[in-house]
Order: sequence, then C-alpha cells, then structure tokens
Amino acid sequence: MLKKFLRFLGAVDGEDRQMWFLLGVGAFMGFFLASYQVGSESLFIQTLGEKYLAESFFVTGALGLLSSVVYVYLQKKIRFSRLVIGNAAVITLFVSGLRLAFEFVEIGDKESGFALLPFLLFVMMGPMTSLLLLGFWGLFGRIFDTRQTKRLIGSVDTGQLVATIVAFFSIPLLIELPFVDDTYDLLLISAVSMIIILWLTVLICKNYNVDLIDSLKKDQKVEDTGYLGIFKNNYTRLLSVFIICSMGVAIFVEYSFLATIEIYHPEEDKLNRFLSFFNGTVIIMSFIIQTFINDIILNKFGLKVALMTMPIILILFMIGGLVSGHFFGYEILNEDFLFFFMFIISGKAFTASLRDALESPAFKLFFLPFNLTVRFDIQNKVEGVIGQVATFLAGGLQILIASLVFVKLIHFIYLIIVIALGVIYFSVKLYNQYQIKLKETLISQRDLIADKGKINEFSALRVLNNELESENEIRVLNALRLYEQLDPIRLTRVLLDQLSSSSVKVKSYAYSKLSEIKAYETLEIIKQESKKEQNESVLILARKTIAVLQKFQAYELNDESIRRFTRSTRQQDRVYGARLLVRLEEDKHLPYLVELLRDINPEVRIAALIAVGKLQRPEMYTLILDHLNIPSYSNTAMSALMYMGDRIFHAADAAFFKTGQHTATMVRVVQLFGIIGGKQAKELLWKKIEFPDKQVVSELLKSLNALGFESKDFQSARIKLIIENLLGDIAWNIKAIQDIPQVDPINPLDVELLKALKEENIVNLNNLFILLGMIYDIHNVQLVKENLSHGSMDSVTFAIEMLDVFVEDEIKPMLLPVLDDITDKERLDLLLNFFPPEHFESYSDLLTQIVNRDFNRITRYTKSLAMDRLHQLPEARVSNSLIANLFNPDVLLLQSAANSIYKMEPEAYQVHTNRIKPYSKLRLDEIIVPPVFAYKEEENYRKMLLVERVRFIKSLSSFASIPGDSITRMVDAMNQRKVDKGSVLIYEGDSVDLPLFVIIKGKVDLMRSGAVFKSLGPKDIMGEEVILFTEKYTYQAVAKEETSFFILPKEEIFDLMTLHSEILRAFLDLIDTSIKSESIDPFDLSILDDNVSVFN
Repeated sequence: MLKKFLRFLGAVDGEDRQMWFLLGVGAFMGFFLASYQVGSESLFIQTLGEKYLAESFFVTGALGLLSSVVYVYLQKKIRFSRLVIGNAAVITLFVSGLRLAFEFVEIGDKESGFALLPFLLFVMMGPMTSLLLLGFWGLFGRIFDTRQTKRLIGSVDTGQLVATIVAFFSIPLLIELPFVDDTYDLLLISAVSMIIILWLTVLICKNYNVDLIDSLKKDQKVEDTGYLGIFKNNYTRLLSVFIICSMGVAIFVEYSFLATIEIYHPEEDKLNRFLSFFNGTVIIMSFIIQTFINDIILNKFGLKVALMTMPIILILFMIGGLVSGHFFGYEILNEDFLFFFMFIISGKAFTASLRDALESPAFKLFFLPFNLTVRFDIQNKVEGVIGQVATFLAGGLQILIASLVFVKLIHFIYLIIVIALGVIYFSVKLYNQYQIKLKETLISQRDLIADKGKINEFSALRVLNNELESENEIRVLNALRLYEQLDPIRLTRVLLDQLSSSSVKVKSYAYSKLSEIKAYETLEIIKQESKKEQNESVLILARKTIAVLQKFQAYELNDESIRRFTRSTRQQDRVYGARLLVRLEEDKHLPYLVELLRDINPEVRIAALIAVGKLQRPEMYTLILDHLNIPSYSNTAMSALMYMGDRIFHAADAAFFKTGQHTATMVRVVQLFGIIGGKQAKELLWKKIEFPDKQVVSELLKSLNALGFESKDFQSARIKLIIENLLGDIAWNIKAIQDIPQVDPINPLDVELLKALKEENIVNLNNLFILLGMIYDIHNVQLVKENLSHGSMDSVTFAIEMLDVFVEDEIKPMLLPVLDDITDKERLDLLLNFFPPEHFESYSDLLTQIVNRDFNRITRYTKSLAMDRLHQLPEARVSNSLIANLFNPDVLLLQSAANSIYKMEPEAYQVHTNRIKPYSKLRLDEIIVPPVFAYKEEENYRKMLLVERVRFIKSLSSFASIPGDSITRMVDAMNQRKVDKGSVLIYEGDSVDLPLFVIIKGKVDLMRSGAVFKSLGPKDIMGEEVILFTEKYTYQAVAKEETSFFILPKEEIFDLMTLHSEILRAFLDLIDTSIKSESIDPFDLSILDDNVSVFN
C-alpha cells in the first residue's frame, strides 16, 4: 500500500527511502508553520495590536536581511550538512526556549504596554520560515539528480502543501487538547515538530552525500556578482525594483489584514480559529492555482500577464475596500463593517495565494537568461537579500506614515493601490527588458557553439575524427583501421597527423601503413618527422618506410613494367600495379587502369579506384559512380569522388536521377555534395528538397546543415510548408503512441511498436531543427536544441522562451507545443486546430493505418511491426493493404504481409501468393508455411522472418541504441545458417575476410592447440575482434551442438557504417577490446524450435 502511494507520487525503485525522509520533513514543516504562524499572529494581535505592526515589519525586515546574509556567507564557508543541521538546531532551540520563557513572563494585554515575547515571536516568523525552506529544498536538490528532481519536485511540493493544509485545519482541534490552555501553548506543537525535523535532517545527512556539490564547487571558478553590479545592470536593477514593489505591496496588505481582523475578532478563541481557517484556505487556493491555473496563464498569456495578475486582482479588491470603507465605515465593529472586512481579507487571500503559486514561479523564469555559473547567486541575492531589504523598507515606511496623526487604516488602502500600479508598470518594463536580455544571451552564446552549428564533415568521418582524439590508443588504432576502409584516400593525411602521436604503437602503425599503401607523395614529410623521433624502434621503422617509398618513387614506368604488374596472375602484383598507375602521365596507359577497375579481385579493384580518384580523370567518372551501390567498393568509390571535388557534380547529379537508380547511390550522392560543399552543391541539394524518399531527404537535410545553408525568401516559404508537414507527422505519431494499448502485461510487439514510433519522432525532430536552422540563425537554433536536450525544467523553459523571441507567429503556435515539456495529451490539445487527430475505430484500425501510411512519412520497420502485430488481434481480417504488400519489392514488407495473411487466413495466403512469381512463393513458403515433415539435412529449415531478425539484433546490447530502421539495413545484408554438432565454422589460419557471426541458438567453442579457451552461446558475437585486421585467425571455432547463426559480410558492415553513423559508433564500441558488451532484453529463442513460434 505504501509503495503504491510512492509510485503514485512518481517515485521508482531505489527512491523510496529518500521520498519518505523528505515527505516526513515536509509534513512536520507543515505542522510547525501552521502552529507557529497562528500562535504568533494571534498573540501579537491580542497583546500588541495595530500600534506595533509598523515596528514589527521593520524589525522583521532587519532580522530577515541579517539571517539571509549570514546564511549565504556560511553556505560558502562550511559544508551544507553542517549548515542545514545547525539551521534546524538553532530554530529548535529558539522555539523551545521561547515557549519556556512564556512560563516565567507575564504577557499581559494591549493595555499593559509593549510585550517583548509576543513581539519576538512575531518578527521571527518570516526569517525562520525562509531559512527552513532554504534547508528543505537544499536537501531535496542534493539527494536527487536533475532528472529525478524534475520528476519528483511537483509531488514533494504538493505533499508539503497538503500537509500544511491539514495542519492549519487541525489547529481548532489541537487547541482543544488538555495541554493547550493558552495560545502560546501552540509552540509546544512547533517545538515537537522541529525536534522531529532535526532528527530527520540528521538521518538524511548521515545516509546521503549532501556535501557532494560543495566539493565540486571547489574545483570550479565561478564569477562573483556583487550588490553594486546588480544595481548597475539595467536588467538586474529592474528585477530588484520589481521584488521591492511586490514585497512592499504584500507587507502593506498584511498590515491592513492584521489591523482589520484585530477589529473583527477581538476574542482569543475566535481569532485562533479564524487564522487557522484563513491560512488553510490560502494554501488551498495556492494549490488550486498552481495545479490548474498556473500553466494556463503561462502558456496562453505569457510571463508578463503572470506578473500582472496579482496586482490587478488586488487593485479591484482594494477599490471595493475603499468604497465600502468610506460608505459603511472601517474603524468600528458593526454590521456594515463586514463589507470592508470581506474586501480586505479577500485581497489578502488572493495576494498571498497568487504571489506564492503564480508570481513567484513566473519571476524565477526571469533569471534564465543569466549564465548558469552566476544565475543562482543573482537569484539568491535578489529574491533573498533584496526581498528582505524590501520588508525592511516597507516597515520603515509604515513607521513614518503611522507617525502622522491624520493617517488612518483606509489611507493604507490608497497606498496599496499606488504600489500595485507600480508592480504593473514594472511588470511591463521588466518583460520588455527580459526580451532584450534573451536576445543578448543568444548573441553572447553564439561564439560558444559556433563550431557546433555547422558540420562540414561527413558524419561517419566526424565520428572517426573524434575517436582519433581519444587518449585510448586502442580506439585510435581502430579508428585508423576504419579510415582505411571508409576513406582510403584521406587516410594518407590522417596517418601523417599520427606521426607526432605520443603512443609508440600508433606511430608504428602509421609508418607501417604509409609504407604499405606506397604513399610516396609523403616522402619529404616523413623524412622531416623521422628527424624528430626519439624512440629507437619507431625510428628504425621510419627509415624502412623511407627506403620503401624511395624505391617506389624511383621505379621506371613504361609499357613493359606496367604490363608486368597489371596483367600478372598474382593478386599482389596487380595491386602494386594499380598503385604505380597513380604516377600515370600518359593517356595510353589508361586502358590498364580500366582493366583493373573490372578486376574480379576486390583488393585489386579497390586499389584501382584509389588510383582513379587521385588521377581525377573525367572519363572515369561514370565508372566510379557505378561502384557506389556495391558494398565491397562503395566506400572507396566515395573516397575517390570526394578527392575529385566539385568537378564531379554534373556526373553525380546525372547519376542521382538515373532511372531505376539504387537508393544507396542516391544517398551517397547527397552525402558527396554535403562533403565537397560550395554554392553549386547547395543549389543541387536544394533542388531535391522534396524528393519522395524519406531516407534520401533525411540525408539531404544533414548535407544542407553541414554546408550552413541559409534560405532566401522564396525558399523560406517552401521550408515552412515542409516544417508544417513534419510537425503533422510528429502529431500523428504521438496520437498513434497514445492509442497503442499499454495495459499490463503489455504485448512485446506493442513495446517494439512504441519504440519504433518514438524513434520516428527523434528523426523528425532532428530534421525539424535542421529546417529551422535554414530559415533562422543556425546558432540560435542550436542553442535551443542544446537546452531542450539538457532536459531540466529551467533549460526547457529557457529554450521555449528563446524560440518565442525569434520564431515567427505563423509557425510558433504549431512549433512550441511540440517542443515544450508537457504531456502528450496537452500537446495534442494545443495542436488540435492545426492537426486534428485522426480517429482510430480500434487497435486493428490503427495498425492498418500505419501499414497504409505514406512511405515518406513512416519507416518500413514500423510498417513491418504493425503487420506482424495485426494478425494477433482477433478482430483483424485480411485487408487489401496486406494483399498489396505481397507485391512489394521490399522483402521485409513482403514477408511481414505474407506472414500476417497466413496467420489470419491460411487459405487466403495460398490464393493470393499464387499470383506472385513461383520462385518468390517458394521462398516465402519455406519461411512461413510449416512443412508436413522436414529433412534433417535441410540446412536452411525454419529461418526467421526479416522483422524477427531485426527484433533479435535489436535485443543485443551492442546494437540496442541503433534505430530499428537502421537495423533493417543490417538485416537486409545478413544470411541465416544452421550447422550440425561438430561443424567447424572457422579454421585456425583462415583469412579474416570471413563474416561476422551472431549466434542465435546453440553453442560454439573457440579453441587453440586443441584446448577450449572460450565458449559462446545465444546472442554472442564472434569475429568482431578481427573485423579490422587482415591477418589470419589464431583460433578454431567448433559447434558443440546444433547451432544457428547470422552471418554479416565484412564489406556490408563497412558499407553500413558510412550510411548510418550510429552503426559505426556501435561497432567501434564492439571492436574495442576494452569494452565487452553483454546482451540485454530477453528474446525468446523458441522461434527456432520446429513447432513453436513466439510471434503468433
């Protein structure tokens, strides 16, 4: 029961103890504040009355100012744990001592003159409340991290409010207790509450490291912000003036309120009951405003209206008070006095609740434009110290006014109206200055993110460049090996950079590789670098490299020498011949290069592509472009094209629009324009902005972003239309996510479908920011994106405020709800007028709509999941959309549709699949239709569907972070195999050109010299450690039982890496010998059993 209560509040496993501690502190704080406030106010009115109100506020301000300054000072000098425990201890001793003092001091009444104890009790209420709340929220912020704080702060705040409400309404019952004879006996409840708070605070500090932030601050230099600087700056000066006016109006309202209830409730018992009821009601009003009204005002009307609401409502009540006071009287208790009384207490109730629930949260947002290093320092000084200065000044002003013999209570109402008008005026001034400050912040932070806005490198190569800066030499070496596969021409420059590395292994590799690839053009640089080398082994290697390159450079090129290598039967000779042709000077030798470009050996053809790229011959453009869709050569062809520069643009653009062109080629052409860059590249990319292929357009947007594309007026209109369509897709996906059943236990396919739709929106949001960067300042957009990514309430609010500054009104109402930190239901409600949500009659209707949705608005993976889930629903029937997908050239969707049809209506499957090609039907039947019997020798029996393979691969920790749509590309290149017990998968001495193995079911032993050194089972990966090497396997892999596995060819892996940077990142971690991943997310392997399927 208790755990369910905490889950209702938002706590998760591991947070229970902290939550109980904080809820306990919050609850007893409520009882302390309620008993202390009612007791102090009641005693003050009974014994001192209006006569000493002005002096009391003056002293309250002085004590509050002193306590705030001391607290801020001690916060810098001592550990937080000591500060918060000492704070609670001092308050406990003060309250207990004060209650004890009442036993020995006669308090008297108003006729007895000044009474010190009631005065002291009253003036300490504000400072103690402030210090107690500082300690409480300080503890909260230190035992929870940023994400926990964001999730739990509302629940803890609400819990504290509820406890305070209960405490206030309990006062009438508590004063009936036998030990509560006088009003000051309420201090017993306050003292007991503080003792418990002190005990809980000690326990929290003992069990949690609340001093961690203090230790981190010692290592950071934080800019100091003095009080003089606050008043010199126009914006902080306005903040200070506003808080002084707001606090001033609250003090004068409090004065009027206490003076009025002194007249209306002269009896002690009635006064206590009224104060407890009134204060409880104020907190209930605060709770209602905070829960139901706060967001509406902030979201619909903005910060300016949020600040102006309290003074406007207060003015209305005060005008009512003036009219009733002048007409019915305000000094003598009679029947007509009730009108004046009601206006004053209503003004007080709304002022207190609106300041707490609306003005205070809104005012905190005005500190967001400040840098994080000084924001909290400025906020503490303005809200804390200057706020107490305002109380001090208001008290002083009250003393001055009260000294004037003609001043009556009603004259304070006039003053309240004047100050409230000042609050309205400064609200407008402050908001205008806030807009200016936001723009200044945007400008000042542009330089900090200047190199983040534009990315002038191919995303996969950017990842590799980051790896090259790693201090881990294993990752650096792996990055260099990958460079050889992904961009072999640029590799030369990268290797030269590594000659000055601090790692001996890295330098040795660089020299060896420069020698191997015959980078003769680097000879002079290598000579210079070798002179600086102090490591003997590296120096020897450098000299050998110099010797090899000198020999290569000196080799005489003629018909006979070229023919000797290029037409040799030995592969190594033809590779050497291709490298020699880089030095080609005569056209008559070009046919040799053309021959090598058609060589059946991949290594030879790769060497020839590198040579063609370096030679930059126009007649070879088409030949290179034809290699872009072939996984074995795509990266080398891309490297060659990049090396050629913008002269390749015309041929590449023609290749893009070639009839029947492969998607992979189109994607690479778009990447090519983005890498090479220039005005012509931007124009060629822009012409394809509405190309009907989501994968191509996503890559196109990345390329335009890389080039820092800024739209012209006529282009901006088109981009805004694209943004609107994108926002519509996001809204559609959100509605679909809401309509997917999420009851416990949730279907595994529903979990995958939810993830897939969320991944769709992540891609959509990335594209959205790229598009925004084209029509607005890219640095501003990047700053917004970074703040949204941070995820804290402050950063998200700041991001939304920044968007409000520079985004045009026509986009704003659609854009802000999508990016704001609100619930999906609230998001859809705000988007209702722009994107009316589609109504799905049932879950099967939703799945059918996903299947039917335009391919440019949803990925093939999400569609396949919808098909796979559809047949599990009892109401589902074979639809035309499923039948149509039987003729889809995409095998993933064809399989999913066929499987769904078969599971729903086997007869319909046979009828409709008879219309497709016999060979395609045979392949489908092998995977989908359970055979009457199976031959033991049938190696390919019972393969997994492609969508099932995606789910399996996605369940491995190494690939869990890769979007499902990207994994579908991996699965397209995979094959599934099954071997019997004792089969050898890898022989010791085999070439490492063998594929990557992913074990589905079974067991494989890795052996050296006949001894097993490692055993692999389901979900283990084999061969990843040699994926970047060209040596031989040093072990043998033997199946110890019947084993099924996927195989992924190495050339396919390298091809995927450059098309999908997230796949590159995953493999970098996988091949790093310092990182060993374990599989996660259980996946039922019974899919491979003869008669069982977990997907039906």
